[in-house]
Amino acid sequence: MPENNVVLVLQAIVGELRAIARSETIVGAPVTVGERTVVPISKITVGFGAGGGEGSRSDKSAGFGGGGGGGAVIDPTAFLVMDKDRVHLLTIRRQGAVDAILEAAPDILETIKNWSAKKPGSEQPKSP
Repeated sequence: MPENNVVLVLQAIVGELRAIARSETIVGAPVTVGERTVVPISKITVGFGAGGGEGSRSDKSAGFGGGGGGGAVIDPTAFLVMDKDRVHLLTIRRQGAVDAILEAAPDILETIKNWSAKKPGSEQPKSP
């Protein structure tokens, strides 16, 4: 009978995650503002885990324990914008640390160059 308990736990978890991760969550309800209609688009990440165990002692007593859990992350990624003339996709750009550093690199290099040029005794590189 312990196997059935694990199956019930898994079914409950998957059922809840299925309710969260339905297509209406990924492609949201359209919102009309004036002559434009905006449809939100999201990315969903789900995960779950479950486990159980059975034990017995020499006095013939036995026990079963099981548990599980799950989670979901809903992350907006874009908006589909429709008006009378066209349809276009506005993406939400999320920068990671490396992207931010690479994007800022030219400004950082310029700041360092200006700082070093102002130091006493430093020479400006000559342009060809």
